[in-house]
Amino acid sequence: MNKRDIKRELKSLIPDMIETESFMDDDKYLSAYIGSFMSLDPCGRYHHMLSPNGITNRCERFWDNMEECASELDCWIESGEGDPTDIFLCKSMNE
Repeated sequence: MNKRDIKRELKSLIPDMIETESFMDDDKYLSAYIGSFMSLDPCGRYHHMLSPNGITNRCERFWDNMEECASELDCWIESGEGDPTDIFLCKSMNE
């Protein structure tokens, strides 16, 4: 998926974002579920630091593009608090 496609997909999620309260503090923000890490990752696997295969350039480029596109939309990407393989697009409620 190229940057233009990623940005278009992320932008389409913004109108349906829901109010979310942070697990760690009382901050509130908007969020939308994007998918699981394995369903989004080009290699289809979770890359952890002890993995003998490591992360591929293709996967690293994808996640860098995802972060950059989210930033261009004044958003950020974060993993789930209950399940770290869940990926969310988040946006401040103050904007």
